[in-house]
Amino acid sequence: MRLLIFKVNQLGDNVVFLPVVQWLAKVLPKAEITVFTSPVAAPLYEKGTPGVKVETFATKDFNGAWKKPAKLFRLRQCVRQIKPDACFVAQDQGNVAHLLAWMSGAKHRIGTHLPHCRLGPLLTHRTERQITEPVAFQNWQIAAAMLDSLGVARDTMPTYPPVPDLSCFRNPSATTEPFILIHPGAARAYSRWPAERYVELANRLSEEMRVRYVLQNEVAESALLDRVTAIKPDSLEDFISIVSQASFFIGNNSGPMHIVSCFGIPSVVFNGPASPNWKPMWHLDQFTIVQDKTLACQPCDTINGPINHCTNPDEPMACMKRWSVEAVIQMVQGLRFKVE
Repeated sequence: MRLLIFKVNQLGDNVVFLPVVQWLAKVLPKAEITVFTSPVAAPLYEKGTPGVKVETFATKDFNGAWKKPAKLFRLRQCVRQIKPDACFVAQDQGNVAHLLAWMSGAKHRIGTHLPHCRLGPLLTHRTERQITEPVAFQNWQIAAAMLDSLGVARDTMPTYPPVPDLSCFRNPSATTEPFILIHPGAARAYSRWPAERYVELANRLSEEMRVRYVLQNEVAESALLDRVTAIKPDSLEDFISIVSQASFFIGNNSGPMHIVSCFGIPSVVFNGPASPNWKPMWHLDQFTIVQDKTLACQPCDTINGPINHCTNPDEPMACMKRWSVEAVIQMVQGLRFKVE
């Protein structure tokens, strides 16, 4: 049996999707599984799910292929060569993924009902969208529906997706002293706490604690003190290995944060434009979410996706800028965290 999975988007979205692929690889050991994903997320599947084939596409180019017939034709040829028996269209995939699933000739095409997706009816089975549930759970429900469609027993399938297994990224020979890991990045500018505040935070915390700071090529980073260890991981594999060694994490609601949630590392995370009800998928008890639920402009993002700009003209970036360095330091100290 050949299974084609569509999951072409950001790193964090793929981190929370990884349990689906790992579970399907486990319950369908003889299946030939191919995952369409983005280059940044490819190592998750290449290393985290051995035996699964990975094809990469730039997210913007993939989603915009309907505007370019030649590119769409090449994608059609790619899926036709795979000759899938079933296609899994992840919850957040757009019209191009739905069209390609139909073009593939697969008998089983499973996804979810998305009101904004015009080509959703091309699927053979659609689960109901549950907007109050995390995206990871919604994709887990699609996986359950797909197994039903294929006639595969799923009595041992957990109710909620398990924590992704990232143990393959650990470096068993790594020996390091406890440290705070600060990652100031996020895919979109309006999802980031100001860089100059991250730098000041790192400098002040480094007075008493060991701090590693993941560089983002920001001008403000020139003010980092020598006692702060500035790092720039060579790859996603390298970054995940570093995360697995960290004692504490500070960062934005981002892909790196989702990786941190897999390891259950105590963290302070800026919620930013996401819904006030947003929560990490795993190890919630380890997270302190920085947010002001009274902000009328939250969330900027809609249930159909990010809008990529701040919508508060009276107090731009209020969800981030209301939080001072001093306030964050007090949060860290309030958690009674100390690197010996």
